[in-house]
Amino acid sequence: MPSSHCPPEMLRGAKQVSVGPGLTGLLWADVATQLPDPAREHLRTTFPPVAVQAFTATTEQFWLDWLSDENLDRLAGLVVALDSEGLPVGWVASSDRRFGGRRCFYASSAGVHPDHQGSGISSTLWRALLRSAIVKAAPRRLYAVMRTANPLVYGAWSSATGRPDAAWPAPGREIPDHVRRIAVDAATDLGQADRLDESTLAITDAYDDTEAGLWTERPTSDREEIDAWFARLLGPRDAIVLVVAFQPVRIMFDELRRQLRRNLGLRASRSSRSSRAS
Repeated sequence: MPSSHCPPEMLRGAKQVSVGPGLTGLLWADVATQLPDPAREHLRTTFPPVAVQAFTATTEQFWLDWLSDENLDRLAGLVVALDSEGLPVGWVASSDRRFGGRRCFYASSAGVHPDHQGSGISSTLWRALLRSAIVKAAPRRLYAVMRTANPLVYGAWSSATGRPDAAWPAPGREIPDHVRRIAVDAATDLGQADRLDESTLAITDAYDDTEAGLWTERPTSDREEIDAWFARLLGPRDAIVLVVAFQPVRIMFDELRRQLRRNLGLRASRSSRSSRAS
């Protein structure tokens, strides 16, 4: 159930998703047609102060530009978590793309207020968008693509399929030609193809619209080797194009197996937990 403080203008056109105690999750599956003007204005008033706390080197104007009608209407999906006062505390946004001749789920933005980081909000919100995209892609692979400079994001997405070889780039692993083509098209879509190093999928000055990148200090993950790799590979304003391959049939089978185990009152095995989509 939504919070009693959830502004009514945010509920119009939105599907409610379960996020966690005291929070309301709202999903717009087609932002251009489903996100009404009053909800857009509410987001422009309340969203930027949260976003600059999540991305400390950005400004509120940066996020107001991101919330322009032109940018919002490019999104295929948007999920926002609201607290008990109806204020945003987390978000994810995606677009449908074809890169390298493949169907791709472009993860265009995500963030969580510092007070709520580490609570699983981001993965819960991504699951709401990614699940339907995987079903639509079946039985073909769905490639999730994003530009990121955050090793924590890299670690979460690269382990999301439950396979160690389904994400690129990766230290010491060759990048397949079809993944390289996906990354080139993604960088072209961003207007940064000339800055892409195809051997590493790193984009130089990817975040050139802020003076110091997205953070005053890059976040760290729970994997020291990934943190060190990012530090060697990327400067403060650089990023990588991350490509992750999801196998719909395997994921749906694992989801059915987990549901069956829950229905039988059995605990999920370690392997079934690790194959969760996000």
